[in-house]
Amino acid sequence: MLANSGVELSFLFRSTYEAVRQKGLFLVHHQEDGREERVDPLQLYKDPSAIGVCDWVIVAVKSTANGKLEEILSPLVGEQTRFLTLQNGIGNVENLAGFFGRHRTILAGLCFTCINRTEANRIESLLPGYVQFGQYGSSLNQEAEHMVRAFEEANVNVKRVDSLDEALWRKLCWNIPFNGLSIACGGITTDQILSNPPYRARALRLMQEIQAGALAYGIGIEESFLDRQFSLTEPMGAYRPSSLIDYLEGKPVEVETIWGVPLRRALSKGVVMDELTYLYDELSSLTKS
Repeated sequence: MLANSGVELSFLFRSTYEAVRQKGLFLVHHQEDGREERVDPLQLYKDPSAIGVCDWVIVAVKSTANGKLEEILSPLVGEQTRFLTLQNGIGNVENLAGFFGRHRTILAGLCFTCINRTEANRIESLLPGYVQFGQYGSSLNQEAEHMVRAFEEANVNVKRVDSLDEALWRKLCWNIPFNGLSIACGGITTDQILSNPPYRARALRLMQEIQAGALAYGIGIEESFLDRQFSLTEPMGAYRPSSLIDYLEGKPVEVETIWGVPLRRALSKGVVMDELTYLYDELSSLTKS
């Protein structure tokens, strides 16, 4: 959508480069009667050196590739380069700051969306939702605001937050239970979690532990927000969270950034996290390659 709005955007594809080069890249809008939108112009590359230094680098890879980002992204980074990460979990902005410097503008976009890549060149938007933007270490500066406005002008629904940490903990209230239980409970969809009383109760206990973990960092999450995670999930129907898709396809699952890092951060504050510890151990065992 950024590319189609006129933003000069270069796409770096790795494993899917040939498929996208041959067939193009398509976004399917299910909320608009299945309207197909082709990305045009599509500037695609397989080698980051062929792109060169960028004003912004948008990171949309799974966080399982975080350890490789310095090598992958270095050819794109100059003195004035800024970053936007659209990844799941906690620790992604710190990872980029560690590689490229804490002095940079590093923005995170939390994607409250139902979007799946169903083929190498096909992205299906089931519920468009919104992207919530926060900046690492401060409120949004002028450079960050410029990026947020670019998304707005591309017809993406956006929200802005002053505290990125608060937004990240809040998003975990959905990601931890629904991504995790969809795998741990036998490869099930979100509607099956909601309709099964023991699974639903377990999801609530996980949310309450995240609530307690956030509070240890001075972040209050109200009970009504936990309730809303269930009501917002109802319209998704038989939705397969991204972690479940990765698991079923035999791909690496983002166990550390979604479950491991929040668990360790909460435990370091003395918070009891029995339910999350059990789920983390389950997922670590199930996804071990």
